[in-house]
Amino acid sequence: MKEESTEFEEWIDLYAHQIERYAFQYGYSPEQAAQLTVETFREIYTDLENMDERKQFIYKVALHKFRHAQQTSLGQDTVLPFEEDQQLHEKISRLEEKAKLALILSQFHNMSEAEIAMVLGISEEAVGEAIRHAIQQLTIEIDNAHLDKRLEFLQKSYGRISSSFRKDQVFATVKEEIRQSDIKKQPISKKVLIPWIVGILTLAVLVIVPVFTGEEDQKNSAVDFMEQLKISFEEELASRYAQLGLKESTEEDQQNYYYFTPYGKQAREDFETMFQEEEKSIENNGEINKKTIKNNYDVIINSMELPSEMVEQLIKRPLANDKEKSREFISKYVKQINDIQQSYMASIYQHQQLIEAAMADGLFQIEKFLEKKETYPEELQIALNSMEKQNLYLDSVSEWAALVPSFERNELSAKVKASIHEDFAGYIALLESSSYIAQPKLFNAYDEPVDNLLEIERTLLAEGDIQLEIPYLSLRDYYSTLFYVLITDSETNRIFGSDGKITEEVKSSWKKIASGGKESPSAHIMRTIIREMEASEWTESDMQSRFTYYHLNYAIGLAKAGKLHSFEMNGILQPDQGFDIVTFPDPSFEKLVDETYNLYSSNHDATVLNDVHPFVTFAMYYLANDNDDPVTMWHLSTQRDNPQTLEDYLMNWQQEDFHLNEVDGLFFDARESLGGSIILQKGDIGRYAAEMLVDETTNWKISFINSDMLKFE
Repeated sequence: MKEESTEFEEWIDLYAHQIERYAFQYGYSPEQAAQLTVETFREIYTDLENMDERKQFIYKVALHKFRHAQQTSLGQDTVLPFEEDQQLHEKISRLEEKAKLALILSQFHNMSEAEIAMVLGISEEAVGEAIRHAIQQLTIEIDNAHLDKRLEFLQKSYGRISSSFRKDQVFATVKEEIRQSDIKKQPISKKVLIPWIVGILTLAVLVIVPVFTGEEDQKNSAVDFMEQLKISFEEELASRYAQLGLKESTEEDQQNYYYFTPYGKQAREDFETMFQEEEKSIENNGEINKKTIKNNYDVIINSMELPSEMVEQLIKRPLANDKEKSREFISKYVKQINDIQQSYMASIYQHQQLIEAAMADGLFQIEKFLEKKETYPEELQIALNSMEKQNLYLDSVSEWAALVPSFERNELSAKVKASIHEDFAGYIALLESSSYIAQPKLFNAYDEPVDNLLEIERTLLAEGDIQLEIPYLSLRDYYSTLFYVLITDSETNRIFGSDGKITEEVKSSWKKIASGGKESPSAHIMRTIIREMEASEWTESDMQSRFTYYHLNYAIGLAKAGKLHSFEMNGILQPDQGFDIVTFPDPSFEKLVDETYNLYSSNHDATVLNDVHPFVTFAMYYLANDNDDPVTMWHLSTQRDNPQTLEDYLMNWQQEDFHLNEVDGLFFDARESLGGSIILQKGDIGRYAAEMLVDETTNWKISFINSDMLKFE
């Protein structure tokens, strides 16, 4: 059995992320996909004796799970980073099931028709026909002659989705197996404290007083200890749910709401795993280590601590001067808030009709929803009345037409900030200023978002490593997005007045940002924007018009390295993480392209391209196009995917209707040292337009251009 378990763990390491991606491609959200992956391997784990070594066996078990789980979505989630990939993903997920599965397994999982036939339980001929049908249907729907390249781009986007799968959850006991014991789960009671206290006292006695006099007594004592521990756990969990005004989700709820990771779920799985292990120890050895078990139990109970309980203790014993304990507090606090938000979301969205009744013109009317609260089902009323204890209040995300529980900026959140080390205050600002889906809340006044921006910036720039177990990258990305929103004119954020000039309110907020110190990235950038705006009487700024949130990420990296003074938006920017960037217009980049083109086009000497960035190669290609120079275009292309002689290329060449000045910038996604993708940026839209490869001369060349991605409507 031990050998089988080791082999099984190797299976998980080898196939878990493939199955998680398989579930997402089938049509589930990333969160649902992770949970379905856990369920797939857990089912195999319960029957290791019948484990088949072929990967088709895992895919077949997974498919059974997919077909019997209910897909749940609270909005049209956009998970993939580029619009065209998201659209193609959605079209594939809506194909007839046999065609969809055959295409997914063939295209994205490299299975042969024979392997796919084993997974789907159909003939190889039927698999081939299903794949042909899927491709034919997609070609008709998207009217795209380059479907194969679109599918390649989509596969790259799939590879960028972060995994939520947790291996340890596979080995957690299925709830019903543990609940078959004679001790049943205790119901929520108004007198819950009485049995809880009795349980704790009993535990104390069991730990302190050795009551066994022989092997049988020792075994009975261990059984009694574990049974009392189970009672105590159920009472602890019931007490927390009672305070939240929620009920623990049932197995049916979890099937209906795979999207969510409800509060208490991990604690229950951890407890049941421990319980199962100790039951085996009792059965095999007749004894247990009560002290170790009690310590592990206390850790599990501590993991269920509610935000309200944490804040109560924090205010009594502030941690403003203790950086390490502040780190521990904020890491746990942010996680608990997020988990409880999800639980309230699950509870609220079980009443979809009530939510839809409060919609008007595509927007959710909170006042309309709350004014009828007393007529709602009792369980919903209790949940709505209880969430404020955790500083959660109903909010509406207009672009999603969704109702969400949001963390409120108020006296309590101010007390939390004041009671933790100042380096971590930015995480509370993140909770205050973002909705549940981690986007900036729309704002009617600028003071609050500016304060949040500056507070978050201080946390990002704090000395030392404060990233452990904390979503540092989420904080950084939110900071960059918030700054971008503050300087961008849009339907929901008007920064220009009717006279075409920046409004006085926006000027004031920008100047507040610009007043930051020399090491403030937002201040450094804002000072340049203001200078340019003042020169144009507040009508335009080159930096403001070309700015993307990637630029601020780049500036943060420079600031942390003490090199903020070197920040500029001209030329090719190469941050430590993320995409390389160039934005237009950029005279220095254009000059570099012109000079390199003039040198290269004269005799196409390969040494001219040594150390030339892919951006320059791509720009030279379209400069050659503008100059009616197909010979240089041919030399800048690798012939790997579409080999043509120069003579054939010239015979078929037609000038392309595309110019670089039609886009706002380029991004380069370097997947590996020898390959990468060029992404065109226009406003908020990014499109994969070209594939780049390093050729035999170690120079960057164009491997493929998707002409359909070059035009923005």
